[in-house]
Amino acid sequence: MRVGISPFATTRQTTLELSRIAVDGGLDTLWLGDGYLANPDFVGWAGAMESLTELAWLAGRFPTARTGIAAAVLPLRDPAWLAKQANTLHRMAGGGLVLVVTPGFWAHDLEAGGIAFGDRAAVFEERLADLRRLLLDQTLSPGPSDAGPPPVWLAGAAKTMARAVTLGLPFLSSRATPDELAPVAERFFDAGGEFLAHRTRLEYGAHDVTGDVVEWHATTGSVDEMVDAVGRYAELGVGDLSIIPGQDDTSSLRTVEILASEVMPRL
Repeated sequence: MRVGISPFATTRQTTLELSRIAVDGGLDTLWLGDGYLANPDFVGWAGAMESLTELAWLAGRFPTARTGIAAAVLPLRDPAWLAKQANTLHRMAGGGLVLVVTPGFWAHDLEAGGIAFGDRAAVFEERLADLRRLLLDQTLSPGPSDAGPPPVWLAGAAKTMARAVTLGLPFLSSRATPDELAPVAERFFDAGGEFLAHRTRLEYGAHDVTGDVVEWHATTGSVDEMVDAVGRYAELGVGDLSIIPGQDDTSSLRTVEILASEVMPRL
């Protein structure tokens, strides 16, 4: 199982430090989410940076790292420009790019982009077909490299997971502890799903975390508990784990340092 982190931070220096610790410690992918407007779930993070731009910057600073966007809100993006951006970054980033796309989660983002929340699935289906075609289109510049375009994964709820199975694409689930993910993983593989990834919060520290904690803060605990959680994801068949490592700069740095120095060596 590959393991990576999101180097979310409120300063440039902290983003660099999080990324450096992760890459040096064997966490081989730098993941960023995709947000349009400011969001109270991610104060100072969502909506603050354009994800593909920041990923390109990170890829230049850490050329051995794979980069990934989890997940680009496809109804808000032009498929042709997204194909050009993705093919460019996949060519230029030493570790390549994983392009995860989703119908969208936050209604205010979609509605600000002129997409009714209830229409997002239909828009997503149309733009997904366009995106997959355009990633292979040699008339776009750049087209795919000799190694091909970046891999496309899907992320979202149950209907998007079913679509991933139908299309034979990897699926990125999210917001679940190992116990919560177990029935989802079973349904995915029983339906014929080929590759399951997961995106979760994992933080080193006490269980009684206070402050700005969103409802899907998955696992907070000791090194042993973190090792157990990551190991259980692997046992469920997760092939790629994307970790959001904290609630703020301080907890993110603390968690990534522990992941790199103590958790990864035990896995």
